[in-house]
Amino acid sequence: MPDERFRQLLEAAPDAILQVDEEGRIILMNRVTEEMFGYAREELLGHPVEVLIPEELRNAHIGHRAHYRTRPSTRAMGTGLALEGLRKDGSRFPVEISLSPASSQEGFHATAIVRDITERKLADDRFRAAQEQYTQKLAETNRELELRSRELERADRLKSEFLASMSHELRTPLHTIIGFSELLGEELEGPLNEKQKRFIQHIHKDSMHLLDLINDILDLSKIEAGRLELRPEPFHLTAMVTESISSVRALAEAKSIALETRLDVPMAIEADRLRVKQVLVNLLSNAVKFTPEGGRVSVEAGLRGTFVAISVTDTGVGIPPEEHASIFDKFYQVGATTKGVREGTGLGLAITRRLVEQHGGSIQVESQPNRGSRFTFTIPLRKQEQKAKA
Repeated sequence: MPDERFRQLLEAAPDAILQVDEEGRIILMNRVTEEMFGYAREELLGHPVEVLIPEELRNAHIGHRAHYRTRPSTRAMGTGLALEGLRKDGSRFPVEISLSPASSQEGFHATAIVRDITERKLADDRFRAAQEQYTQKLAETNRELELRSRELERADRLKSEFLASMSHELRTPLHTIIGFSELLGEELEGPLNEKQKRFIQHIHKDSMHLLDLINDILDLSKIEAGRLELRPEPFHLTAMVTESISSVRALAEAKSIALETRLDVPMAIEADRLRVKQVLVNLLSNAVKFTPEGGRVSVEAGLRGTFVAISVTDTGVGIPPEEHASIFDKFYQVGATTKGVREGTGLGLAITRRLVEQHGGSIQVESQPNRGSRFTFTIPLRKQEQKAKA
């Protein structure tokens, strides 16, 4: 009865199972062995196991078998060896083999379980080929992207250099227009009637607006072309803030907007004074532009570690949260001003962020629609102040 159960178990196994004696002769095998190698049972029983091994490997296998006899051990399936089986018709196929030694009164026996891995190897080969093809295509795509990236960088650099050059050339005749309009407005060459005065004022106003736009394009072009050099110098923040507020005071008074300051930074900072003032004036101009009549704009400054943090807060129209990141992009305009129209080129905040980052600082915005905005930028303290702070 136990022998019958053993036979049933042997025949039900999904892999080929063979047992060889110490001479390497096959003394036991199951049905899968016949199917896998193409032999009838009587063709293998009593014959050397080497008949199932490719001819050029048989002598080596006899040596391996003798070594295994002296040092028997269990070898698990799939140990990474590249093994092949040989069918009766001469065809080869990849296999994995596990070995188990056993000793009895009849002597030493070795049991081998043989698994045909043809399908798995084909799948592995297909996967490897697909992986190699994908890797090759990815490498080609990366090369193309790198070339395109270089071309785009070159085109962007050339564009920035062109804009910088053209902006410089445009400013020369524009300064002439502004200068002569101012001279005409002074009436040194004779009085002007009201209509002529109005025309001169329009020429001067629009020329100044055009000059601001050209200056923005020139600044951004210089930054992108890597040609904008900062000129750091120590200066006191209070005076610079006062000057910046003075530059927007007329616009604020025209809309009855209160201008407030809360400064808690008596010490000096080391930065490009002109560029820091440009950043602050730009934020103040935007605050006045987007704040309705009777509103309030304030400037605060205080220490934040080894940085000075400067904030411009307004009671204006505000900015939706989903647009907080986009407002610092080139040519992006968040919406209409309090006049109901868009103004400017959308370069101001892009330039502001670049100038702040070039100083080694950062800029953030806190805002909600109809609840005002708060822009905060940081500038490093000058080195001696950092040491004192530490």
